[in-house]
Amino acid sequence: MTHAMCGLVVAGPVDTPRAESLGLRAGLAHADVTVFPIDHYFSAYWAAVRGNRAQLDLPPGILAESVTFPGEAVLHDLVQEVTPGRTPRFAVIQTEYFAGTGDQWAAAFDGNVRLTPDGATINQALAALGVEATATADEFDVIGLGTLRGNPDHLRTYVALCAELGA
Repeated sequence: MTHAMCGLVVAGPVDTPRAESLGLRAGLAHADVTVFPIDHYFSAYWAAVRGNRAQLDLPPGILAESVTFPGEAVLHDLVQEVTPGRTPRFAVIQTEYFAGTGDQWAAAFDGNVRLTPDGATINQALAALGVEATATADEFDVIGLGTLRGNPDHLRTYVALCAELGA
């Protein structure tokens, strides 16, 4: 079975109407964590529109391993806007699995400071955001990430928007 998704995981309360106005639609919410499906076109679009060419402090090689991993620092800005009044804690995660074989990439942040080591797993990123594994479920399963098997169709809009902007 395929599991190929990318998401922006936000810790703490989220201003849902503001998030939706920025194209962030919650795909999953669990306790104090919200997962917004995104992709590299989404982040490239917002980077171009806002003129923010900066990159997140990603582990060396992550963009070479996954050429579609969203690394634009504008993601920090967007999370800050939907979590007003505090330093945003978030992670960018991506999976590409088919029949149990594949890869995953993740990086968690407290503001602009990366919390996860090079080569971090999604579970490590979720743990850095405060998700706790149980005796029977790892962090991935605790928040229900297995139910998000792919990204939603609304993200296809950003492919055309990026083409229009030349991004």
